[in-house]
Amino acid sequence: MVVVGLSQTEDTGALRAALTASGLSPDDLQSVGPDDAAENLAREAAPSGIITSDRGMSVPGIASGENRPFFYDESLVDRLGDFGIPESEFDNYLQAVERGKTVVAYFAKPDNVDKVTAAFTAAHLSNVRQY
Repeated sequence: MVVVGLSQTEDTGALRAALTASGLSPDDLQSVGPDDAAENLAREAAPSGIITSDRGMSVPGIASGENRPFFYDESLVDRLGDFGIPESEFDNYLQAVERGKTVVAYFAKPDNVDKVTAAFTAAHLSNVRQY
């Protein structure tokens, strides 16, 4: 089972200390933060100037004046999948990283899930979930 939470910073020192105080090893802690993801987040789609004229055959999403969506690198999505986060939640976590938060995950044994969750809460992580 994986416990996942959001940290306001990339510093996991308080969480590592809380895990250690609970008798758990911080070695199973993993994170993805803004610095890790900076090169993997595409800030915008390809410029609309790539296709200058379509002679009446519009391509949705790249016509001038339209809002273009963000595209995320596969490796970031893969990391979230490795954390056990459901695909339906990926956008929420990716947007959190883009806003400067760090996704923190701990791979817990079933009998330690409550201790890990308590450590995440003690370290002031938000949106603590179990997957």
